[in-house]
Amino acid sequence: MLSARQLDVMRGSRTIVAGADLCVDSGAALVIHGANGSGKSSLIAALAGLLPLAAGRVSWRGIDVRDDPPRFRRDLAWLGHADGFNGELTVAENLRFAALLGASAAHRNERDVLDRAAVLPLMHTRLNRLSQGQRRRVALARLVLSGKPLWLLDEPTDAIDDSGALWFAACIDDHLREGGTLVATTHRPLPVDAARTRHLHLARGAA
Repeated sequence: MLSARQLDVMRGSRTIVAGADLCVDSGAALVIHGANGSGKSSLIAALAGLLPLAAGRVSWRGIDVRDDPPRFRRDLAWLGHADGFNGELTVAENLRFAALLGASAAHRNERDVLDRAAVLPLMHTRLNRLSQGQRRRVALARLVLSGKPLWLLDEPTDAIDDSGALWFAACIDDHLREGGTLVATTHRPLPVDAARTRHLHLARGAA
């Protein structure tokens, strides 16, 4: 379970998010909505430990993440607007490098995941030769292959087409059925199981 209590997030001297509370159980998803400038990206980056908290606390499985950062990082899969690839390396080389860094793991269905993501034929193509949508599919496949129980995603399907969004929605459903936890920001609806999904709407400039 991921929980946050009374989070304040600042950029410079400006409070971007104030007093945010949330709780997401294993097997459940939280989708964060809001207009540009409402603080969606800042909030999810703070949950991932990429922005400092001005106030409040974030807990993962009942433990404040500041008390055991290595454990939190082992369980966390983060995907922001940048895909985090080396454009000079092939898809296969980038995935192997991610495995060395602990960002992906051995996966019994690796070939199937890459095939369903429509990136299997691109395995020996350099990332800088791929379209933005293809790069995003590779990033999402890397996420699925990570084996991490907690996914924190900032606009995960922003650059992919409808077929890619439907494929990833199925991946989310699998992740939740297996007891994973998801928090995602999005402008675009994610067609995931409504019974497992809660929504948080941020007003501009406030939580």
